[in-house]
Parts: sequence; C-alpha cells; structure tokens
Amino acid sequence: MIELSEEAKRLTSTFLAYRNDIDIFTEDEEKDKEFYKVLFKRLVKNDIIINDITPLGNKDAVLRRCHNEPENGRKKIFIVDGDVSIIHGNGIPVMKNLFVLNAYCIENFLFDRDTMIHFIYLNCATKPREVIEKEVDFENWLEQYSEFFIELFIHFSLADYFGKYYTLYNANKYHIATKETFTFCPDLVSQDIESIKSSILETTSESDYLTKYTELKQKWATSLNSLFTIVSGKDYLIPILLIKTQCFKKSNALPSLEELKLSLIQFSNLDRLQELKSRIEAL
Repeated sequence: MIELSEEAKRLTSTFLAYRNDIDIFTEDEEKDKEFYKVLFKRLVKNDIIINDITPLGNKDAVLRRCHNEPENGRKKIFIVDGDVSIIHGNGIPVMKNLFVLNAYCIENFLFDRDTMIHFIYLNCATKPREVIEKEVDFENWLEQYSEFFIELFIHFSLADYFGKYYTLYNANKYHIATKETFTFCPDLVSQDIESIKSSILETTSESDYLTKYTELKQKWATSLNSLFTIVSGKDYLIPILLIKTQCFKKSNALPSLEELKLSLIQFSNLDRLQELKSRIEAL
C-alpha cells in the first residue's frame, strides 16, 4: 500500500469535506479508518454526519497538522492518545481544536466487563454466556494483572518524566507458553520495573524519584479502572483478552488486531467517551 505524505492527507480530507459535518483527524493508519468510522457513528449517532476520518499516523503528525491547519470555516477536531502523559500529567501542548484522550490510547475505551465477556462468548460459540461469565471469573482474572501492569506503566511514565528511554514491549512478553495456553509471569514484569527504576536513578536522586513515584501511586491506585485507563489497550489489554479467549476456543485461529477492534467497537460501552462526544457536539 502506498503511504501518502502529510500534504496529500491534508488535500484528501479537503476533497472529502462535503461528506462530513466535521473534519476528524486521528493517529493510526489507513487500515484503522473503518474502526474510527464505526466508533464516531456510534458516538454521535445521526446527530452529526461523519462518513470519513483522516488518520495521520503518529501523534507528532497530528500535533503538527493541528498547529499548522489554516482557518477555513470548517469544524474540525484533532484527537491524540493520552499515552504516559496522562499518567504523570505533563507533556502535551494545549492547542485549539486538539483533544487529548483521557486514557492511554483509543483502544482503552473498548474495554469493560460486559464487552470482554461478550467477545469471549462470540468467539467460543459453544457455551452459554452465563457459563463463560462464571468460568472467566472477571475480577479475579484481571486482578492478577492490575498490580503489576499498573506499576509497570507508572514506571514508564516516570522514565518519560525524568527524560529516560524505555521500551513499551507487549503483554505477551510477560507470559510463558504452556501446553494449552500462556501463563502470566509477574516476576518478568518486576524485572523490567527494577530495570527502569535503575535507569532513572542513574541521573535522578532517589528523593526526587520517590516524591514523584508516591504522587503517581496515590493518583493511580491498583484497580480495574486504573488498568483500563493507563495500561495500553492496544499492546496489553488486547493481548490478555486474546489469551483468555484462546482458553475457550477449539481452534487456534484468533482475529487480527483490526478484526478484534472492529468487533469490540460494535458493542463496547462508550460512556467513557462522553467528554469527546460533548466536545464534538459543541463545535
């Protein structure tokens, strides 16, 4: 597939203006357009006409476009992920028409109890929903992840705050393959947390580290709400959902990332996106 330049993407959105009441620019790629179209059509229903979305690639591209976009009388909104900035509270400039998601990424808004259970039910297709719900044991299933992944992402944000490099990796890194499934290994997470901490302390005093760490721990308590907010939906929540789904499938076949996102957005609870909905309606 040919990758369009930023200028070509700008012109494309201009040509499609007649099909939309508002111009919406996001991160991600062309292959994610259908997902975003369904999301926004569900979010605003028939109140606002939205037939096209313009994905611009990464966050920097969206911020540049937002900063340089000329006033032309069109309603427009530029949407970026919160990333680690929402954890430590610094880093994203305030600009007209810019909306920063109040979660790590757009995929975080796909996750809640009913949506995840329903997805497993649809992919299993051989057991009643109530049986799956009992066997999943939702709170206990995710509780094993909450403490360690929240701690890991707090340390990702600390690394960013203190100007240190870190690698996001993927939840699969912290699972060990067994005969029938993958087993979560908290020790692997703890090793990475200690490695990030050591890197921070190379150039930061322990006092400064502990002050900021304590602040973030108080802000982001160990809970499912924190898990669904600050832990990457794309790189962590989706993989652990697929691992759990695999336990209920007789086939090893699992949906691709794009297929899974499009499936989840059909029935996800969008209540947490009400702020975005209100912002769009107010334009």
